[in-house]
Amino acid sequence: MRGVKAEYSETIEGFDEANPRHLRRVSLSDTSIEMEVMIHRGRKSSLRPLLIINSVEFPIPPSTEFCEKMWAAGYQVIFCRRPGFGGVAGLPDVLLTKEHVKDGAAIATEAALFALLMETLELKDVILLGLGTSNSICYRLGQLSSNVSFTVFANPLTHPSIWDVIRPDWLKRMIRQTLLSKGGLKIAVRGLKAVLRRDTHWFYRQFAQKSAGDVAYVTKHKADFEDAGQALQWISPKTFYYDLQMSLIEDTEWDPNVTSQINAALLAGVETTEQFKTAIKNEAGRLGLPIVFAQSGDLFVPYASPDELLRLLNEHVGGT
Repeated sequence: MRGVKAEYSETIEGFDEANPRHLRRVSLSDTSIEMEVMIHRGRKSSLRPLLIINSVEFPIPPSTEFCEKMWAAGYQVIFCRRPGFGGVAGLPDVLLTKEHVKDGAAIATEAALFALLMETLELKDVILLGLGTSNSICYRLGQLSSNVSFTVFANPLTHPSIWDVIRPDWLKRMIRQTLLSKGGLKIAVRGLKAVLRRDTHWFYRQFAQKSAGDVAYVTKHKADFEDAGQALQWISPKTFYYDLQMSLIEDTEWDPNVTSQINAALLAGVETTEQFKTAIKNEAGRLGLPIVFAQSGDLFVPYASPDELLRLLNEHVGGT
């Protein structure tokens, strides 16, 4: 799914109608920085942009079925792959040190890149959708850019008890290993890549095991998850460390003084542990944000329950 290098234009040259989710490289305005972007149906429309930023485990666009459902409801899906999660460079290594992950320099830089991407693509009145580990970026991007009018935090990892709901246990141990030492980080990332090469579908079924909706989404879109596994072969240990350290350690308690100033809501699934449901409901109350619980899905809740996502948007944004 990695596209050829191309400057952005209103109609992307070489658009393949047989693959409306094709990723292309976009050069950010007045920089040499490139990001990988999918504009559903290949060109900007008059529909309201629904900008999706990937989480660590699924660095590819949602299904064509999801994108078409959003289109019919008045939203054009625009997916952007984060730096270092595919065929373009990650953040500079100097930003991915423990010091700059902890002091927020890395996440601030990444949020600034997405703000510049929206300027480059001339996106206005954006609905921003974060998933899992990408919610840390969306939390900052919603404050940074006036082009974001509403943010959906799907399955946010914003409370310290998140470790208690990571399944299976071997995956939890692997993630912990990445955060303990440089040696453990390299071993864990090599192990993850080996598992994905050996049996991508098995890995994602294990990863999604708490939720029947997630498992159904994985099963229905096997080719997408094969692409996701291939994309993750590109991820560097430093990028992997940054993403997990930021989302699971450094950024588990958001500031209600911030969330009270942005238009946003939380989306979570009921197909998870009771502990997580209680924790995320309490967190929504602390942050002063509305929350919608979908009946299907957990990790991939907006993709497994697109009707619930649209219900949330209709209730809190007012539709298009």
